[in-house]
This record gives sequence, C-alpha cells and structure tokens, in this order.
Amino acid sequence: MSLSIDTMVRSVKNEFSSQQLAQVSMERRKLVKLEVDYIPQSREKWAEILDDRTTDRELAENAINACYLYAGLDRARVLWTENPLTAMKILLDRPDLVDVGSSILHQICNSCDRQIDEQIAPEFIDVVKAYANPRATIVGEQHQMAFDPLGDFLNQVSICEIQKSHPHLDPMSLPTTLQDYRIAYLSYFDYFHQIGVEIPQIQLLIDLARSCGNCWAFENIAILTPKPAALEFNDRGELMALVYDGINILE
Repeated sequence: MSLSIDTMVRSVKNEFSSQQLAQVSMERRKLVKLEVDYIPQSREKWAEILDDRTTDRELAENAINACYLYAGLDRARVLWTENPLTAMKILLDRPDLVDVGSSILHQICNSCDRQIDEQIAPEFIDVVKAYANPRATIVGEQHQMAFDPLGDFLNQVSICEIQKSHPHLDPMSLPTTLQDYRIAYLSYFDYFHQIGVEIPQIQLLIDLARSCGNCWAFENIAILTPKPAALEFNDRGELMALVYDGINILE
C-alpha cells in the first residue's frame, strides 16, 4: 500500500528532525576520495534529468502537494496550462494571487543548507557547489556556486514574449517559478543526499524537477506546465524554438 502525501511529508520531517538533532555535536568532516569521485556520476544524473522531455503529471501533482504540506500550507488546486506563455497570460490577469513559492523554497533549501553546513567541511562544500551542476562553467580557480540560467530559462523567455504585446510590463512584478536556480541548487543538494547526508525533504523538489516544466505556487492554486517537447538553439546559443504539441511558441 502506498503512503499518503500527508504520511510521506510527516515521515520526511520526522526523519530530518531526528537526523538534525543527532548531527548537532558532530565535527564537520572532509569528503573521502570515493565521495569526491562520485561527483561526475551525480552530474551525469542531472544532465539526464535536463535532457528528459517526459512530463509525469501524477508525480508533479503529488510533489507540489507535498511541497505545500512541508511548508505548513494547505494543498493547492493544480491548474495545468499548455505552455509558459499561457501561464504568464493567466498571471497577468490575476494580480490577486498570493505567491507562496519563495516560502516553500526557503523552507526546504534552508533546512538542507543547515544540515550540510553542520556536517561537511566548508572547503568541500565549495567544491561541490562549483562542480555538481552539469551545465555550469567554472571560471579560474574559484570554487563558488555556479548558477545555470537554464533553471529559470523558460520563465525568462516567456516574459520576453509577453513584453512584445505588453511593452510596459515590469518583469519584477511577476512571480518567479519554483524551478528558478533549480539545477544549481538541486544538483548540489542531491549530491550530498546521495552520499548519505540525510536531507530527505530535497526529494520533493527533485520530483518536481523530474516531472514538469514550470511551476508557480500561490495560496490555494499551483500553476504547472508540461516540459517542452524540444528546445532548439542556433550556433550563438540563442533559443530559436520552444516546442509544445508540435508548435514553436516563439514564432
């Protein structure tokens, strides 16, 4: 029998709380060679997630509901839209929606950060931040969090397209998606989760990243899009096609 979402979230929180208490007195450790050597495998896992064009609506809906419950919020009604442009048009007409996505992200990611910082020596944390992201470019010898713009790429493309018909739109007035920075953060957190740091709550965001495209979280409603069927770039790295249901929505 499969666990209910409520039971799963309680289990995740209880596991995290007990592990956090157990680790408070532990000295922060270095990564052993076997763990460092695992970074390329973790990168490969996330490269595959990025390339996967499969949308799993059931997994996405379970994941977003679990995110709400983890943050202490009531479950949301889930609205699927055809693509990010359709979602943005809905958002333009609904300024009354109250964004809760930032709160969800902060609660999950901050708890992961605390657990990792309490257990792992800082110099190794910096290395993983720089190298766990499969799409990041490392500059020089600085081991810093290397952000990948693909995390909020579809959101930014959608805003640019919307501005063609709404030239005075302030992008800062629009809510950001739960996928913003997802590759930079999730690949980093997931690496430590895979080598044994107990942060089970990160699986909620990993499931969301695996199963859908964009996701906006508001009080009482979450707006999701499927993954695009295809992304096409020119030689300069500029996006030329964003395909949903066989249609390039950028044309």
